[in-house]
Amino acid sequence: MAFAVAETDEAADRLGCSIWVVPVDGSEPPRRFTEGPADRSPRFSPDGRWLAYISVPREEPEHAHVRLASLEGGVPSRLGDLPGPVDYLCWSPDSSRLVVACRVGAPDRSAASAAERNAPRVQRGLAARLDGVGWQDGRRHVFLLEVPSGESRQLTRGEYDHDGPSFSPDGATIAFASDRHPRRDDRQFRGDLWVMPAAGGRPRRLTGGKGRADFPLFSPDGRMIAFAGQDDDRWDSDTHVFVVPADGSSPPERLAPDTDRPTVLWPGLPAPFAWVGNREMLLAVADSGAVRLHRVRIGERRSREVIGEDLIIDGITARPGRRAIAFTGSWPDRPSELYATTRAGGEMVPLTALNTDFLAEVELAPVERSTVVRPDGTHVEFFSILPADRAPRGLPLHADIHGGPNASWPSGRWLGLHQAIAAAGYAVVLPNPRGSTSYGEEFTRGCTGDWGGADAQDILACCDELVSRGVADGERMFVSGGSYGGFMATWLVGHGDRFRAATAMAAVVDQTSMALTTEIADFALFNMGGHPWERRAEYELRSPLSYLPAVKTPILVVHWEGDIRVPVSQGDELYTGLRLLGKETELVRYPGGFHIVRTPSQAVDLARRILAWNEQHDARPARRARSRRRT
Repeated sequence: MAFAVAETDEAADRLGCSIWVVPVDGSEPPRRFTEGPADRSPRFSPDGRWLAYISVPREEPEHAHVRLASLEGGVPSRLGDLPGPVDYLCWSPDSSRLVVACRVGAPDRSAASAAERNAPRVQRGLAARLDGVGWQDGRRHVFLLEVPSGESRQLTRGEYDHDGPSFSPDGATIAFASDRHPRRDDRQFRGDLWVMPAAGGRPRRLTGGKGRADFPLFSPDGRMIAFAGQDDDRWDSDTHVFVVPADGSSPPERLAPDTDRPTVLWPGLPAPFAWVGNREMLLAVADSGAVRLHRVRIGERRSREVIGEDLIIDGITARPGRRAIAFTGSWPDRPSELYATTRAGGEMVPLTALNTDFLAEVELAPVERSTVVRPDGTHVEFFSILPADRAPRGLPLHADIHGGPNASWPSGRWLGLHQAIAAAGYAVVLPNPRGSTSYGEEFTRGCTGDWGGADAQDILACCDELVSRGVADGERMFVSGGSYGGFMATWLVGHGDRFRAATAMAAVVDQTSMALTTEIADFALFNMGGHPWERRAEYELRSPLSYLPAVKTPILVVHWEGDIRVPVSQGDELYTGLRLLGKETELVRYPGGFHIVRTPSQAVDLARRILAWNEQHDARPARRARSRRRT
């Protein structure tokens, strides 16, 4: 099997990505197949002759293209000359073609004249930008690529975007996701499932015009199409897997509705499900902070757990009729590796050991799961990471609050920061207050319309639990968070002085300006219950900026200048307001990036700055100094 591996390129200060291969039975060690610098989405042809993947030249995402490697030997070569960057590919059943999503009509600014580079940009609606991508010039269309000639043919037309195309088992039909709603240029993360003849023709819609449909995949017999998404337009709806007849004879059906746990859509990663039979699938299911592997049959009310360990599974691969399956997974004390098991479950067999050298040098502290019961009976879970080399008594406490709010801890993406804080001697608290995902849809919706209400009290209760056990010192507490977590960190110190210092990363602090500058304006309107002009009091009530005069806690403000989701102006407002009021603060602006997207050097710098800010405002050094003076 083939998989992508991300590694730090210190010279370029970025993550490089290359394709590796390994036998699924583990009979040989993994080996590097490509050199990068940014290769992803490997796909073997059904006949086993080719490996296709997407390759991006260094710092040139507008030139992403398909490369084709013969498994009989030779150097991989570029396949075709499409009119724009490619971001998805899928093989035809007979291995003669690839279907891809390719952006058409975007100007190549690298080849533009000075006057062309300085020409004005006329914005196409509120969705003209997307965090993590930038300006969405042109449209994404579906193309067919012939193998090995590279001849191409465009299948879709019009002012619409198309994503995730895939073939039916007979090669006659292509399914894809597309938002063709009249408001498509003013909204993000919405769309329907469509099918069309592979020979070309009129697309036909299979879903009801609401919600989202991603990663459409045909069942092995071609009768059903599965996709991940939602069936309504609420921003606090959990993501689930649905199936719909390929002929459109009945509406979509949600798989395992009584399981009441979501699947996950990780940006840039593959579908969170895989067909293993005509009516049977594997799902990545988020449950109590972990993402586990489940198995389900169409029509069953509940899914069955296959892999139930504490693990965050973020990639699945399986072939219908085969017993073996493979997946990637990580946990805050286990970096990501590739594993194999069987459809029936059982032992997880590691196929890679890519982090062996790292783990030989660094001791990662274990993660503990705890629950507090709130006065209204709500069970709130949190995770803690304690320093491995210190007794768990009277430790300084550092709470880090996740974004979203519809997300959850823990996260492999933040492993380095959380382990670094624990290694510095802190009891790290990772709370999942109401509003977090992986605890059922009612819990996910628990903070909608109530940001800073019961969710804030949940977080404080998690901190109090470690203090009551004697593990943490209630006089030495610190808080941080990013995005919604930055909102919450700023909110908490505007409503009390329990924390000695706070770090607000890409924080939402002004709900009105957030709604009018973010690229997901509908998200802000949904959570505030309407437009700013209709609900001025609510927007002011839920803005941490309103409470800056009450802040007594020093705040480290951190933002990325390229952030489109929570624009850097939010950080500027927070810093300026604190300075005007004479409060203690510091502003750190990282160049480039997107919404809390860090280069390797920025990730290291961020951890050091948070720890230095905490240490600067900790009570312990002062007490030690007084003690030395007394002696």
